[in-house]
Amino acid sequence: MHRPAWVEIDLPALRYNITAIRKWIGPHIRIMGIVKADAYGHGDYEVSKVLLDHGAKMLGIAILEEGIQLRTKGIKAPLLLLGGIFEEQIDAVIRYDLIPTIYDVSLASLLSQRAGNLSRILKVHIYVDTGMGSIGVKHTKAVDFVKCIKNMKNLLVDGIYTHCSRSDEKDPEYTQVQIQRFKNVLTALDTMNISIPLRHMANSGAIIQYPDTYFTMVRPGISLYGIYPSKEVTREIGIKPVMSFKTKVIHITDKEPGESVGYGRGYKVTKPTRVATLPLGYNDGYNRLLSNQGKVLVKGVRTSIIGRVCMDQCFADITDIEGVSVGDEVVLYGTQGQETISIESIAQQLNTIPYEVTCNISKRVPRIYINQ
Repeated sequence: MHRPAWVEIDLPALRYNITAIRKWIGPHIRIMGIVKADAYGHGDYEVSKVLLDHGAKMLGIAILEEGIQLRTKGIKAPLLLLGGIFEEQIDAVIRYDLIPTIYDVSLASLLSQRAGNLSRILKVHIYVDTGMGSIGVKHTKAVDFVKCIKNMKNLLVDGIYTHCSRSDEKDPEYTQVQIQRFKNVLTALDTMNISIPLRHMANSGAIIQYPDTYFTMVRPGISLYGIYPSKEVTREIGIKPVMSFKTKVIHITDKEPGESVGYGRGYKVTKPTRVATLPLGYNDGYNRLLSNQGKVLVKGVRTSIIGRVCMDQCFADITDIEGVSVGDEVVLYGTQGQETISIESIAQQLNTIPYEVTCNISKRVPRIYINQ
């Protein structure tokens, strides 16, 4: 038995999405599946297995610990460490056969030295900052940087990449600037006969809107999970939601006018009201800003969250829904009957992005994998 608050992960939908992305980009472009942040809250190991079984050639992670966890669970595919590392992490990067991102000569030199001490050749990817402004070697200095790294005998430059900062917006101007900067770097390297096999730029927004960012590999993230990166991109790719967030009614009570619900008397009853207590709250990832704002589905009917969302509980008005009993399923995100509460709609209500909504679901909420 799992606790009566859980996330369902629809593995057939995940398979459908990576297949849809494959059809969209064509047969010759490699796919790196992004599984950082526990696969955006979906479960890194389970998601990784599906992606690798359905055409992904690499996986993208953000931090060292994510790579260690996947290796410990048995994932043997190439893992690109998209974030930076510190000197004290180098030995672990080599030991767990991770592909580090490099953009600093001194750190690269240490990587080469440590790899040499272990009689290893370490694959690396070079990150070119074309305008994201995070980590990376500036595009104007990238060619000289690549030449320098190429001379480090225990490093193999297997990839070079950049990242779009506005590819999910309608205005293409800045993305086109970034594309041209990256192309300039690649053209200069080609002129010098410097061969780097893996060249990648496209995140989900760019995959959908900018085919000239594909190069030899793309990096889908949020789109794998059936969520569009913004409301401004086309829906023609046809992906399906993978995550649903559910709970069960744990208690039902009838309230009379003058009574209240929750902390601070956050909801004052003005008419006879039937209230369902739900056994999850903001510590599970159901945002407190949804107090007196959220909607849930009970018996296929959309109804309101009333009162303040507590750490471990929240409350739904079921006055107008017939036949609700303790143990009945409640959907917070997902579909029940003919009604759907999308993760995108929750993000819009919270004035945030869908990425944050899925990533914020707590580890204490079990993930149940549906594979029908």
